[in-house]
Amino acid sequence: METIYETFNRYPWDTDNVFQAGLDTILESLPRDNEDDLVEQARLLKAKHFYFTRFQQEFDLENYLKYEQEKLNEKKNQQQFERLEKYDYDHDPDYTNGLPNIIRGWLQSQSVNGLWDKEKLDLEFSKAKAFYYVARVEKVDLNAYFSWKLKKEQENKPACPFANRWLNKKKLGPVKQTNGQSFVVTEKRQGPETITFSSPKSKNVLSVARLQEIQSALKEAESDSTITSIFITTTVADTSNPFEINERIETKDTKLMSSGLAYDETSHLASDSQRQVSLDNLAATYYDLIYATLSRKDPKLIVTFSNGQIPLNAVYLTLCLGFMRVITEHSLLVFTLQLAHAPIPPLLLLAMARARTTKPLPAGIDLYLALSAPEYAKLRGPEIMRLGLADAFVPEVKLADAFETAKNMAICPAPDTNTSVQLALAIHHTYSGPNRLSVWEKQIETIFGAASSFEDLKERLESQNTTWSQTILKHWDSLPPTLLKVIFEAVRKCEHLSPLEILDLEKKLNQKWRQTKEYQQWLQGDEAWVDTSVDFYFEEVENNSLEKPVVFEAHQETEEEEDDEAIVCPVTGQKSAGGCPVKAQQESKCPVTGQVSSTGAGCPVSGQKEEVEGKCPVSGQSEAQGKCPMSGQSDTLGKCPVSGQMSSNATDQQDISGKCPVSGQQITSMTEGCPFSKVNNATSAMEKLTL
Repeated sequence: METIYETFNRYPWDTDNVFQAGLDTILESLPRDNEDDLVEQARLLKAKHFYFTRFQQEFDLENYLKYEQEKLNEKKNQQQFERLEKYDYDHDPDYTNGLPNIIRGWLQSQSVNGLWDKEKLDLEFSKAKAFYYVARVEKVDLNAYFSWKLKKEQENKPACPFANRWLNKKKLGPVKQTNGQSFVVTEKRQGPETITFSSPKSKNVLSVARLQEIQSALKEAESDSTITSIFITTTVADTSNPFEINERIETKDTKLMSSGLAYDETSHLASDSQRQVSLDNLAATYYDLIYATLSRKDPKLIVTFSNGQIPLNAVYLTLCLGFMRVITEHSLLVFTLQLAHAPIPPLLLLAMARARTTKPLPAGIDLYLALSAPEYAKLRGPEIMRLGLADAFVPEVKLADAFETAKNMAICPAPDTNTSVQLALAIHHTYSGPNRLSVWEKQIETIFGAASSFEDLKERLESQNTTWSQTILKHWDSLPPTLLKVIFEAVRKCEHLSPLEILDLEKKLNQKWRQTKEYQQWLQGDEAWVDTSVDFYFEEVENNSLEKPVVFEAHQETEEEEDDEAIVCPVTGQKSAGGCPVKAQQESKCPVTGQVSSTGAGCPVSGQKEEVEGKCPVSGQSEAQGKCPMSGQSDTLGKCPVSGQMSSNATDQQDISGKCPVSGQQITSMTEGCPFSKVNNATSAMEKLTL
C-alpha cells in the first residue's frame, strides 16, 4: 500500500482540470462544522481521497493517516538520532573522563575472547556514546536508534560480496600540497597530541630551526599531564598526476615524507672553511633530538604514520627505537650506500633489525643492508615489516580510519595506552605482501653472515659469481675502498654497543668522513680515491675551526603568500614586481597575448610604466657602451639577445619574414609591436630594448 500512498501524495492536483472543476461540488457535499483551518484541510483531504479512489486507486483513508503519522514520527526520530551522532563527545569532559574505564573493560574482554574486528569496536564506541547521551543530554529510544543506524549502514554497503578485496586496493588522489602556518602543526585533545610536519612545498626539508621546533613540540607534549601519547604524521610531498593514464602495472614512488637533513642546502651556502662546522652543527642538532627522545624518563607512547619515502639520514624521526610505527604501500626506505655529506648508514636501525627475536632474520642482514647496491636497496612495506622496523601495515585508503581509531583509543591513560593503541592498529593491520629479501636470505647468511673481514666478504662474493653478487661488487668499485672497510668494521662493533653508543659512533663516523681527502675528492668530482687509514675514522673527533656555522633557513610559504604572488610575464617568465624586460617604449601591444595595455608604454601584463628614462625595468642598469643589462652581451650589429638574429636595418628586418623572434607572430607593419623593434625606427633590435 505504501506505493499507492506515495502516488497519492505526488498526484498533480493543481493541473488536474477535472478535479479542480469538481472540487467545489465535492466540498459542498461534505458536512461543514466550522471554518477552522485544520477542518478545512481535513475536508480537502477527504475530497482528494473521494476523487482518487473513484478515478485512480481505492485505499482506506484511516490507514493512510496512520502511515503519514509513522512517517512524521520517523522524521522526528531521525532528527533526534542525528543530534546524538553529531554531539561533541570529544570536548565533553564527563564523557572523556569516563571512557578509559570502558576501554579497560574492552581490553579484558578481548584478552579472554580474542581480538575484535573493526565493526565490533565501532559498535562498542556507538553504544558508549548512545548510553552517555541518553543519561546526560536527552531521552532517546535506543532500540529504534540502533535499528535506524543498522539500516543506514546496510544501505551504504557495497553490493559486491568480495568488496573487501578490492576496497583496500583503491587509490586515493594526490595529497593537497598546502603548507601549514608553521613547519610543526600541533593538535591537542584529551589523550593524544598530533604533531604534523607541514611543509610539502619544501619537501619537509629538515633545517636546524625545524629540528629545534620538533624537539620543542615533543618536550611540551611530554610535560603535559593531559596528553597520553604523541602521534607524528606528515603532509607528504606528492608529485603524482591524477590525470596520467598508464596501462603498465608498475610502482611509482610519488610520495616523499621528507628530503631529509638539509646537508646539501647548507653546503651550498657555506664556504670551504665553513662547510665542516656548518654540517657538524646540523648533524649535532639532529642527534641531540634523537638522544633526548631515547633518554626520556617515563616516556609517553609515540606513534608514527609513514605514507611515503623515508629519508635515510633522518630515519629515526619515523622508525626510532621504542616507537609504534605504521606504514603503507607508499612507505619506502632506500638503503643504497652512496656518497653524500653523511654516507654512514643508520647503524641503530640495522642493530634493531639484527636483534629481532620473532621470526629471526638471517645472520649478516645488517651488513648486507649497510653495503647494499642500488638494485637491491629499495625496501618497501613487505621488507620493512620483515625487518621488524614497523609494527602495522595499513593500506593508504584505510589510513585515515586507522588514525582516528587509534586516537579514540589513546584516550586511555598509562599503563593501558600502549595496549589500547595496539588494539586499534591491529584491527586495521593487513598483510603487506611477499618480501624481496627472502629471495637472497640463504646467500646473505652464507656470505655476509660468515665473512670474517671485508676482504673475506669480497672473496665470497667473487666466488659466488652470480648476477646478484656481481652487481654488488660493481657498485663497490665506484666507492672509496676505505669507506667500505669502515662501514664493515662499524657494523661489527655495533653488536656490542648500547643504542646511545651506536648513535655516537654513527655521528662520529660521518664527522670523520667530512675530514677526509676522499670527501674533498667527492666534492670536486674526482674518483681517483686516495686511501685514508681505517683507524682514522675511529679516533676522537678534533674540530678546531673558529668559523661560525652557516645555518640554512627553510622558507615556510603559506597559502596566503601563494595568493599574493606577482603576475608573471608570458614572454620571460619574470614576475611583474621586477618589470617586464621586453616592454616597448611606445607600443603597448603584447606580441604573445595580443593584449593592449591602457597604460601607454606600460607592460601589458604587469601594467608597470617606464618611470626612469634609459633604465632597464629588470636590472635597473643604465645603458653602458651598448651592453645589454639582461644578457651582458655587447652591441654586435643589432644582434637580438633572445633569438641571436641580426637585424641592423629595415632590410634585415624584412629578411626574417616579418616574424617576432620571441613569439613567431607574423608582423605586417613595423608598428605592430615586436618587442625588439622600435616603432617608426628600423634601426637595430638592440636599440629598441628600453635600457
